[in-house]
Amino acid sequence: MIYNKLGKQFTHRVSIDRDPNQDPTYTHKFPVIGKNGLVEERWSTKVRPIKSLTALLRGMTLKRNEDYMIEYNGMTAKYDYFFHDLGHATWFTLVCGGMKQTLSQPGKQFNIVCPCCHKDFPTNQVTWR
Repeated sequence: MIYNKLGKQFTHRVSIDRDPNQDPTYTHKFPVIGKNGLVEERWSTKVRPIKSLTALLRGMTLKRNEDYMIEYNGMTAKYDYFFHDLGHATWFTLVCGGMKQTLSQPGKQFNIVCPCCHKDFPTNQVTWR
């Protein structure tokens, strides 16, 4: 159970396995006015959400930190999605609770056929103008 900044309680948890090839968190620096008015750099660590699941939740018109929240549990190596509404949590569990997810999917590989000579060319050899 977790709370957002407004005090809204998210009690329904769904755990999703992480992709072992991707880092589930990232760090970034941000400025803070410290003692004596000097600007200091601080570091923060945030969860890198799974893109395909974020698109799925957006398609349901759910908003992060309003309808659901994400945390990463380093001990279990799983993403924890917390939902305010039991119906949303149940739907999310049915759709993707047992699936292995990836953070990014590779693009489609295809060749281009030249209209003059009818040879196949890989896309990395094509020059676009």
